[in-house]
Amino acid sequence: MRKIIRAVSLTFSLTAVAACSSPTELTVQNLEGTWDASQILFTNQANTAETVEEIALGASLVVTVNADGTISSLYTDPQGGTSSDSGALNAEGTQLTLAGDTFQANLSGGSLRLIDATSTYDFDSDGTDDPATLTIDLVRR
Repeated sequence: MRKIIRAVSLTFSLTAVAACSSPTELTVQNLEGTWDASQILFTNQANTAETVEEIALGASLVVTVNADGTISSLYTDPQGGTSSDSGALNAEGTQLTLAGDTFQANLSGGSLRLIDATSTYDFDSDGTDDPATLTIDLVRR
């Protein structure tokens, strides 16, 4: 799950396309606040019927964006282990780049969806990560 914690912390460069027809640029001001993950979904790219949804397994993710542009995150894995990180948020471009991972982002009201089509997950528990698409849905508190 290091990809998740890396994905929501450290340095952010972002804008997003809202659910409406025109793009909505993300700024510190419209992201400020605390966000809770309602979904952390990994989809196997070789078999899209195979998915793992970590919130349903007991995971949680909380992301806080501060007015000064700093961000912090706390991830709790399904087994109860935790990891946290913090960093800076910078707004630019049309994609969300988080700690070197690029996400497509969609902000709609109090919901933010992040999609990374270059993620990995060990679906068959053989110790080898498989190509996956990671979808994280965040809801503002």
